[in-house]
Amino acid sequence: MGTYSNPQLPQDEINVSEKRPLAEFLILAAGLFVVVAAGSLLLMLFAQTVAAWLPFSAERAVADRFFDTASQRSEPEVALQRLADALVGPQGLPPGVTLRVHYKAQPVANATATVGGHVTIYQGLIESIDSENALALVLAHEIGHVRHRDPVQAIGRGLALAVVLSAISAGAGSKAADWLVGNAGTLTALSFSRSQEARADADALAAVAARYGHVAGAGEFFTEMQRRATLKNDGDAAPSFMRTHPATDDRLMRLDQLAIDQGWPRTGPVTPLPEVLAAIRAARKDAPVPQ
Repeated sequence: MGTYSNPQLPQDEINVSEKRPLAEFLILAAGLFVVVAAGSLLLMLFAQTVAAWLPFSAERAVADRFFDTASQRSEPEVALQRLADALVGPQGLPPGVTLRVHYKAQPVANATATVGGHVTIYQGLIESIDSENALALVLAHEIGHVRHRDPVQAIGRGLALAVVLSAISAGAGSKAADWLVGNAGTLTALSFSRSQEARADADALAAVAARYGHVAGAGEFFTEMQRRATLKNDGDAAPSFMRTHPATDDRLMRLDQLAIDQGWPRTGPVTPLPEVLAAIRAARKDAPVPQ
């Protein structure tokens, strides 16, 4: 048998790439990230625009699956619906758009507007106010979101994000879509933009001024939330530019300035809550924790 030797090859004849695979990978990954990010932004903007043109009947058909619209309405719901219908009057709703108000006996000081024209008022909110004027501002704010189709635009952005996630991971996209559809009736986790919030506030104050002839008492709910935050010593800690909802003090100042600009009286007789809602307020034992 012959002997084996490991000869040394000339360096200039070895097939060694001068490129760096790791650097190439990082460049490609960065490029892919930029493409996906840009595509996501365009898709979300496109989806938001298209969502606003979705027929309201289709929106309502989807949303009604998450609400009990067949059973008899409770007395608080009847009272809230009556007030909502009166507040819709000054500005109206787009053709075909309807409004249905729900009441939830939960100790959360909040109100929400979701797809299909559904607005929910929580017990904790009723327990936080003393006048119909204050309730009217909050209710009219949520009506403003319905009027401008803000909830379906929020869902449009979410669906677009689910599509992008599907492109990256089928499992992640599917889970995102399932979560979105499953929570379509409760959009509290989907934030409206700051411009949508400001527009809804302006609509609400206009509705209050039209109904009562003044805006006295309208900001009572926000003042109460501000007082509770102060007692808890947390306040509106985050800077206003980092929030979707503006800071409470900024919001109150903006409402006050709007009333001045529009010439709406800021003093006047305050209307008590409807009897059935006043009973809820009177039965309060402990103030609900602001959410």
